[in-house]
Amino acid sequence: MKKPELLAPAGSFEKAKVAFMYGADAVYCGTASLSLRSRAEVDDNDLEKTIKYAHSIGKKVYAALNIYAWDTNYEEIEKQVKMLDEVHVDAIIASDGGVIAPNIEIHVSTQANVVSYHAAKFWYDNGAKRVILGRETSKDQIQEIMKNKQEDLEVEMFIHGALCWAYSGRCFLSEYL
Repeated sequence: MKKPELLAPAGSFEKAKVAFMYGADAVYCGTASLSLRSRAEVDDNDLEKTIKYAHSIGKKVYAALNIYAWDTNYEEIEKQVKMLDEVHVDAIIASDGGVIAPNIEIHVSTQANVVSYHAAKFWYDNGAKRVILGRETSKDQIQEIMKNKQEDLEVEMFIHGALCWAYSGRCFLSEYL
């Protein structure tokens, strides 16, 4: 069995360094315009710096591109994906099927509401390496997914409560506040 990974949010380069200092194996971060972390203090330069720093200490970075993309977002998405590919980001966290990047590992965001092994299989068949389960998935449902999923599909789940009013992480209250 694969060792569990401790993954922490990083709303800035400094927060990523602190997460690593306190034992995180990986961080996830994204720019305010392409992730659902609207208050993130990360731009493309910070994202690149975080990835390079993480790799220099043997850690990982997953870039959140988990917006539901409008056609007008794709020019910026393509630019960021190119940069992420060049600096060897460890994975992209996506919730929109249009954001799948051919050369980068894909983790399907909790925003995609994966709450069944059927949904997990759909994303696996479309190139996902990992699915991040919906936060409302029960222990029994998680066991059913784990029993029926493809053997090499990784499954991630939140182990803390959401700090927002949400359905599967769609944070309406925190966005409002």
